Amino acid sequence: MRYVDRMRMKIGFLGLGTMGEPVANNLRKAGHDLTVWNRTAAKAEHIVSKGGKLAKTPRECATGKNLVFTCLSDEKALDAVLEGADGILQGLAAGDVLVDLSTAGTRAARSMAERVGRRGAKFIACPVLGSKLAAQQAQIVLVVGGPAEARERARPALRAVSARLFEMDEPGHAALLKLCVNALGGAMIAGFAEALALGASGGLAVENVIEVIQASSFHSPLYLMKGEQIEKRDYAPRFALSLAEKDERLAQDAATAQGATMPVGETVRRIFGEAIRAGKAEQDVAVIAELLLKR
Repeated sequence: MRYVDRMRMKIGFLGLGTMGEPVANNLRKAGHDLTVWNRTAAKAEHIVSKGGKLAKTPRECATGKNLVFTCLSDEKALDAVLEGADGILQGLAAGDVLVDLSTAGTRAARSMAERVGRRGAKFIACPVLGSKLAAQQAQIVLVVGGPAEARERARPALRAVSARLFEMDEPGHAALLKLCVNALGGAMIAGFAEALALGASGGLAVENVIEVIQASSFHSPLYLMKGEQIEKRDYAPRFALSLAEKDERLAQDAATAQGATMPVGETVRRIFGEAIRAGKAEQDVAVIAELLLKR
């Protein structure tokens, strides 16, 4: 097992997307020795220009590190960087810790724990709750699932990028809890868009409907944020519709495996699917309001 300096660790970070880049940058600002890898290397320029290092392969990014982070879009993207001669698994040694910030579902979390364990390393499923702005401000919430020893080693780095940690022993449970939250979020967004469309169809101004909802007991920071986007018709992706639909799929997969039902989730996924087929996949999930409002 490699010696871990609690104040300054060698960290590998793979995946510099909407959430990954600000989280990785906060690790750099916290003083850790940071090496990054991204499929599109140009996205690493900001971090490298500030003192981070750029790895040529996932294996290189993972080799010789106290902690390795992944923050990728889905289970397929994770498999692509884990496996193969240049994959992360080939760079892990006994005692290393791999922390996955992705939302890839319960089956992927358990599979990753098994594969990482075969290398003698430890796995933590650590899905992220929060927005890009929260990530930039180190105010995200992390659901941390993995062995106690691994969580102890990772905790200083996790605290450097987050406002709060929820810890548990099972990676699969952490992945499931994230799906619970995102399934609820999808239902909230769909219901919000439907309420706006109902009001607009009867002659109410969208901004007035939003204002009254926010004054009611049903108010939500989510409605405030998405309402502003809908009013401005600004659908630059804070949370892409394609990712929201993927999370609904993962939640329904978990429900099927566990013997649960998600009738609301099935409807939400259908609405998301209609918007994706209309060419809105890479816009913000709030864009579903456009389909319902028919503006």
